[in-house]
Amino acid sequence: MSTKSNEADDVPLLNSSDFYQQSWTETVDTLQGNFPDGLDSQQAAARLEKFGYNEVNSKKTPKWQIFLRQFNNVIVYILLVAVALTLLMRHYSDAIVIGLVVIINALIGYMQEVNASNALDKIKSMLSVEATVIRDGERFDIPSRELVPGDLVYLEAGDNVPADLRIIDSDNLRIQESSLTGEADSVLKDNMLLVGQIPLAERSNMAYASTAVTNGSATGIVVATGVHTQIGQISQSVADVSAQKTPLIRELDSLGRGISWLIIVIAVVMFGLGWFLQIYSLQTLVMAIIAMIVGSMPEGLPAATSIILATGVKKLTKKHAIVKTLPAAETLGAVDIIASDKTGTLTKNEMTVQDIVIGQHHYHVTGTGYAPDGDILLDDVIVDAAKDPAL
Repeated sequence: MSTKSNEADDVPLLNSSDFYQQSWTETVDTLQGNFPDGLDSQQAAARLEKFGYNEVNSKKTPKWQIFLRQFNNVIVYILLVAVALTLLMRHYSDAIVIGLVVIINALIGYMQEVNASNALDKIKSMLSVEATVIRDGERFDIPSRELVPGDLVYLEAGDNVPADLRIIDSDNLRIQESSLTGEADSVLKDNMLLVGQIPLAERSNMAYASTAVTNGSATGIVVATGVHTQIGQISQSVADVSAQKTPLIRELDSLGRGISWLIIVIAVVMFGLGWFLQIYSLQTLVMAIIAMIVGSMPEGLPAATSIILATGVKKLTKKHAIVKTLPAAETLGAVDIIASDKTGTLTKNEMTVQDIVIGQHHYHVTGTGYAPDGDILLDDVIVDAAKDPAL
């Protein structure tokens, strides 16, 4: 099957979910591929330039931004103002001491975030795999990031699927797809045409990026690469989620603002009294107020918090869990309810409460999904939740 073209490559970049409804010959035609010889080197180069590399690029925060982020704190702002005032008054030793406190606090948080980020980068480099591709009638290995739509890829047991593929032929092929479907068992794959709308977990003629071949071998044609793969779309969705402050950070911010404003109000009152009573000269009075502000500020709070969270991160690391930012180490402690699904089953993303335990009473709940249908039973007797104080 060959559909080569001498014109500029205008391969349509369709949704990879559409191809399971086509026969493999139609897919080859749609992608202007060539079976069994594969693309030639010129076609591959042109498509690589058009579609880009087969990789999902996460937004990387520059190191200087990570460092500056450590100063985003009300307490730090006030300490920096104190540094500026002491410099203007030429009390350089005081300015240096206050500045060192601020910088040391920032360095502690910066080093922890950078170390976690570096650990994640190392894991990503471990995940970069090679793909066995068929081009110009020859089979050889290339970096998976260089795959393009229309490429023929050969899979065998132990391989990671490098892109979304429509299977052309297979021999007892089984793929472990838990990263996408949650299904623990490997799934048998073939090249048969599927009719109708089929859930992703049941598309037996497709192989998806990030899944692993456990048995057999196969040849498939690349239908999607990079962010257009199923796993790439998930990654993009996760990347678009806005960051939120953890409960601990919100409480610390509130505490810091409260203490800071209280100290500032007291400092203003003290300055006003001192100026009115003219007990000290203006320069002495200003230095006394600055000393009071700096002495009252909990400048050690960010550092102490960072050290405590860093200890939690190290404990999690020993359990083979990598935490990218320090505040994330405490988020699990703020969890009230965990809704989870056991592995080995497919889920519709609908969690249903079936049992409620309150004190000595064990209630059973009927109904499934999000439909507001069902009853609450206690000892097989229907309970009116509105009349049950516990419920």
